[in-house]
Amino acid sequence: MQRTPRVPDADAITRFRGSPGVWLTFAGSAVYELYSSRLVPIGLKPGWVTAMAIIEQQPNITQSALGRELRINRASSMATCTRMEAVGLVIRTPLKGRNQTGLRLSDKGLERFEEACAIEAQMIDQLLQGVTKPEREELIDVLRLIANRAAICP
Repeated sequence: MQRTPRVPDADAITRFRGSPGVWLTFAGSAVYELYSSRLVPIGLKPGWVTAMAIIEQQPNITQSALGRELRINRASSMATCTRMEAVGLVIRTPLKGRNQTGLRLSDKGLERFEEACAIEAQMIDQLLQGVTKPEREELIDVLRLIANRAAICP
């Protein structure tokens, strides 16, 4: 069954046809929605996948540090970690010499994270079919530039 994206038809809106900002927003929304739907069968959400990537890269990261990395507040970080722990994706471990706990991926969490990465790679291959490797690299460079500039824009 063909899914209908939950974004407006920018081509039908004359003023939006040539607007890169509109296309970036609509594309981001459509890709996020598609990825979200593909993660449902493995019980993940896109935000959890990002958290898992950070935890994998920084084993024993504290919940507070994870929240800072994700750019979310302390309560949201706590809720995310609690939910991920409840479904067996992360394990909390006491850190030596501190009254804190670190987070690491469980075996199930690592397995699900790898599945999520494979789902994302397959989805992107579908979406970028016909786009060459150099063009993909250029796209990433342009998106990184936009993201970095937006982050420091007043």
